[in-house]
Amino acid sequence: MNIFITGATDGIGKQTALELALLGHTVFIHGRNPSRLSETKDWILSQAPNAIIESFKADFASLQEVKQMAQTFLSKNKPLEVLINNAGVFEKKLTYSAEGFERTFAINHLAHFYLTYLFLPHLKSQASARIINVASMAQATSINFKALNAENGYNPYEAYELSKLCNILFTFKLARKLKDSSITVNTLHPGVIGTKVLYAGWGMGGSSWHSGAATSIYLATSPEGSENTGHYYIDKQKSQAAKAAYILKNQDTLWKKSLEMCNSTAK
Repeated sequence: MNIFITGATDGIGKQTALELALLGHTVFIHGRNPSRLSETKDWILSQAPNAIIESFKADFASLQEVKQMAQTFLSKNKPLEVLINNAGVFEKKLTYSAEGFERTFAINHLAHFYLTYLFLPHLKSQASARIINVASMAQATSINFKALNAENGYNPYEAYELSKLCNILFTFKLARKLKDSSITVNTLHPGVIGTKVLYAGWGMGGSSWHSGAATSIYLATSPEGSENTGHYYIDKQKSQAAKAAYILKNQDTLWKKSLEMCNSTAK
C-alpha cells in the first residue's frame, strides 16, 4: 500500500514509517525540516534498503504550507490507501500559527483537518482507503467553542488536551460523513511513549517508539482497520474516549468551525 505519515521525522511517526517500510509498503514521510527529512529517509533505507520512500515538506503552523504540500503530492497522481495523521506538538507558552490560531490547536488539529479535507477526493477515488488519527488519552472532557484560540487564557496542558479531543471529534464526524464509502476513519491513543512531546509537557520518558507505533500500524494494515470505522483504540483494542467526543453537536460544530477557519485563511 501507499501510506502518507505526518510528523514522520521523529518519535512515533518515524518508527511507524520504518516499520511500514520494512513490511514492504511505499511510505510518504512529512516533516518541516528538509535536513531531518533527508536524514529520516536515509535512516529508513539503511534498515530497509529496498523501501520506496518519498518526502514532503510543510510547516503545519501554516495552512498555506499544508495546502502547498497537498497540491504537490496530488500533482504526482500516486495512489494513496492510508493517511496517518500523526504530527503533534506541546507548546509551553502561548504562540500563534501563521494564520493567527493558537499553535497547539493549529498544528495538532487544524492542519490535519485541512490536509485530510484536501486529500479526500483522492482517497475516495481509491478502491478502499483508511484515515488514522493519532490522539491521546490526555484528552479534554469538554469543549468550549468560544475559546478555541485561548480567549480565556492559556494553559499548555489544557491546550494539548483540547487538541486531542478535537482529533477524536474530527474522527467520529468524518466517519459519519463517510459511512457509505470505502474509507474507514479511526483514532487511537499510542501509549505513554518516550517522545519530545512527552518530555516537553511532562518531563519524563516513556515506552519505546516501537510500542507507540503498534496501534497505528495495526489499523493501517490489519483487516480490522478496513472493516471498522469511527472507533477509538488503545493497544489495538476498541476503547472509550471522553464522553464529550460522542456528542454529535460537538462533532458537527467542530467540523463547521474548522472548515470556516481553513477556508477563510488558507487562500
